[in-house]
Amino acid sequence: MQYFTIVENSYDEAVKKAKKEFGENIRIHSRRDFTTQGGLFSRKVKKCEIVGYVSSSPLKEEGKSSSVDIAEFEKEAKTPNPALLSPKERLDTEIHRSGRERIPAELEDILNINHITGPLRNRIIDAVSQKNGLDIQRVVGETIIDTIQIDYNKQSHPQHFVVFVGPTGCGKTTTIAKVASLYKKDGKRVGIITLDSFRVGAYEQIKAFSDALSIPIALAKEERDLLSAIENFAWYDVILIDTMGISHKDVEQNLRLKGMAALLDSKRTDFVFTCSPSMKEEDLTEHYMRYASFMPSALIATKLDETESIGNVLSFSYRSSLPLLYFTDGQRVPDDIKTASTRNLLMHLKGLGLDIKSTTSQLNL
Repeated sequence: MQYFTIVENSYDEAVKKAKKEFGENIRIHSRRDFTTQGGLFSRKVKKCEIVGYVSSSPLKEEGKSSSVDIAEFEKEAKTPNPALLSPKERLDTEIHRSGRERIPAELEDILNINHITGPLRNRIIDAVSQKNGLDIQRVVGETIIDTIQIDYNKQSHPQHFVVFVGPTGCGKTTTIAKVASLYKKDGKRVGIITLDSFRVGAYEQIKAFSDALSIPIALAKEERDLLSAIENFAWYDVILIDTMGISHKDVEQNLRLKGMAALLDSKRTDFVFTCSPSMKEEDLTEHYMRYASFMPSALIATKLDETESIGNVLSFSYRSSLPLLYFTDGQRVPDDIKTASTRNLLMHLKGLGLDIKSTTSQLNL
């Protein structure tokens, strides 16, 4: 089955373009209306994104349904959203972007060296196609700024409980220490609770960080330990919670984490997904699905010093609609952390003709 994704200024324009590209036998699966954020060179613009597929049977005149139509309707009802397909499903499904013109070599090079994939790649290609004649580097930069969300509010105004989830080895523990330091510098009273009593040395590691930062910490092996820690930290502004990495096969760990999370006040709790850009987008998506039931609301990209590009994370951020919160780029606590921003985002992209790192260094920023 052939899928397509099209972005235009309105729903009608998107449907019109879909029919022009793929014929009258299109079926619209989903619609998403959004407003671009605006950036260095562009203003906010309302957009509409549609995802659909090309039907194998033509539309019938009204009142002339048949068994073929019914079968087609059933197939449409079961049509998955391409953005949510598993890696295996994506291998079995050919996804077509709108516009079949040849991708300019310069654009393809930029996308490849930055490891930009999936819907974000298609979005950028469409933007370049629609703004034919403009500088490709500029269009790519503008599109990324317009497309990738950054949660500035959570950077300054975190919820009472901030729970860090993510795969083992992504740097959750050191990231928590760095974030705790940032909030403490802002004058907030910060406490740390760790639920990770399984990984060898996990508590000792975060305890060393908390001692160095003069931030109190509690270890919660059981639900009663967590309730006690919550009570002890009741008057703190922010409580950062470290969790164990879980596998989709580890039912016990999944249930334990859900049981612990149920003790938190959901109205005062945020879950933050931490991940490394060294992972492929499809791997990030697979890991994220293990925590999808917790409905993470933001994303922290860790270990930027171990990779040459953050394209995988940006691609995942767009696919999952998770806004960026922080970047970490080293092992030093509390130094190697930066708030997500347009400047810090562009700093880690290649081929755009920007030398933000050099400029930042010269200005001592």
